[in-house]
Amino acid sequence: MCDSNNVDKPLNLSYLEKISGSNTKFIITTIDLFNSHIPKLMEEIEDAIALQNWDKIAFLVHKMKTSFGYLGREDIIEDLLEIEQFALNKVGVANIIFCFGHVKASINKLSAQLIHYKNQLAN
Repeated sequence: MCDSNNVDKPLNLSYLEKISGSNTKFIITTIDLFNSHIPKLMEEIEDAIALQNWDKIAFLVHKMKTSFGYLGREDIIEDLLEIEQFALNKVGVANIIFCFGHVKASINKLSAQLIHYKNQLAN
């Protein structure tokens, strides 16, 4: 089940820094894209959960997974995989709600960390 111990995981952008060649502009653009794209997806997922639209939940969390590997958050990917499996199997709305609550907390913390990191880069 989703692991709530990872919410306060430290920021690790080593992969993003590596693939960008430590290009500050690329990193800032990536952070901006993440922070503009992910909240919309989270809102859509919440709506799909409320409607118990299993196919849409599975589609949206699958789409969301790709955003976290380059940000060093494989734990969020694992949680999203778990939600995706619950949705594909059309079981466990309570489990989906629980896991997505954890994912939201992790993403909110990550977004705050990214904003702080971006502000440090800009100065």
